[in-house]
Amino acid sequence: MGVFMNTTNIKTKLKHFIMIIFGTMLMSLSINMFLLPNLLSTGGFSGIGTLFFYVFKIPVGTTVLILNIPLFIIAFIKYGKKFFINTIIGTFFLSLFINLFQNIMVATTSRFLACIYGGILSGIGATFVLNASSSTGGSDLLAQ
Repeated sequence: MGVFMNTTNIKTKLKHFIMIIFGTMLMSLSINMFLLPNLLSTGGFSGIGTLFFYVFKIPVGTTVLILNIPLFIIAFIKYGKKFFINTIIGTFFLSLFINLFQNIMVATTSRFLACIYGGILSGIGATFVLNASSSTGGSDLLAQ
């Protein structure tokens, strides 16, 4: 019985890891394909990162990662080790993918369509991340 529970636990962790990776990838594609090219911003730390990108040319993902460091400590104290580790993973991969996809093709130059498509794609990505008992830090973490 112990082996079965371990296998189930590993499968659940793997499933959550894949959901976090997929969700953060969708969120970063939303930012790079729709929002940034159309001078639109998301909310939370990604939005602050976007503003830093426009003003100081600092990569959005790097800013997001740096701003989240104090919140990681709060996550560990308040929500425990599992949520803390998942949040580190979510924040790391969101930051990584934002920086990796920085030069991806722009999907539309219409701000209206960029708002709609970017919001939908980002929302779907956030749903995957949050359903995996994780967060991408920033306002997601504060909302928890």
